[in-house]
Amino acid sequence: MSKAVVLRLCTVHRPWALRSRSLHRSPQPLAKPSDIEYCRQLVLKNDYDNYLVSLFSPRLAREAAWGVRALNVELVNISEKTTSATAAQLRYGHWKDMISSLYSEQPVQTPVSRVVYDAIGRFGISKTWLRRLLAEREKSIKGFATTADVEKYGERAYACLIHPHLEALGVRDMHADNAARAIGIATAIMNFTRSIPLLLGQGRCDLPLDIITKHKVDLEDLYNQPRSTEQLQEAVYEFATIGYTRLCGVAELYLPNSPKAALPALLAAIPVKTWLERLERSNFDVFDPKLQQRSLRVLWELWKANRKGTWLDTSNYRK
Repeated sequence: MSKAVVLRLCTVHRPWALRSRSLHRSPQPLAKPSDIEYCRQLVLKNDYDNYLVSLFSPRLAREAAWGVRALNVELVNISEKTTSATAAQLRYGHWKDMISSLYSEQPVQTPVSRVVYDAIGRFGISKTWLRRLLAEREKSIKGFATTADVEKYGERAYACLIHPHLEALGVRDMHADNAARAIGIATAIMNFTRSIPLLLGQGRCDLPLDIITKHKVDLEDLYNQPRSTEQLQEAVYEFATIGYTRLCGVAELYLPNSPKAALPALLAAIPVKTWLERLERSNFDVFDPKLQQRSLRVLWELWKANRKGTWLDTSNYRK
């Protein structure tokens, strides 16, 4: 894919008018060390790869990232652990009120809310990203008709975790924002691909319908007997290549033009890139057990990218 095409696909202007400014609050932080540790543990246990990403940020920016990602974990747990739709709506309502309270002088008192409240006071984290995060988590995923639908979801559900990290690093830059959106898309593609074995057993598949149809994947057969087939591997190859191309576009176009301070947040691309390359080595067989195991290589790749200032290296990826 040419640079011009990648640029056209990835460039979406940020809602500058909706950005919050740093609030005038007491310099005394509200969060206790135990609140920060609670968020750290929540991210460590539920979002390990992005916990590693956070370690390359300065302390206060790292704690802000933990707070936002801990909020995401809490929201994801609602859909995964609540069986009653009514109970889920009540819990979402609680978090909606909590997010609104974070921009007042009397926030709802929970460990996560106190950490995020301090981040908003220090860095002016935009309310837009937190509202968008809640809105996307509240929606139930019912499949995607096209790849474009997946990309739109990735921009909203995953990029809104990177934007606050950028703000905590003091970065307000269009190129960095466009990079965050592209990384969000690649993250969605990785997550939906990685979940195929589990979801097929539940009678569901989050691959977009246009790719499923193009490669003649027989979903009914796979629901009855989840396994890798040639058609599924070809579909996964096409889907994963879209995500990998996005990451290449970030490294070629946006990263060189972004402030250097943005790099720690944009390192969120590394776990995605590493997993997609492992998928390629497994011949795009999502049922390969190694793909469900944690890779020790992620930390090494993070260190290299942080040192080099880029992760662009497509020499070992299938064209």
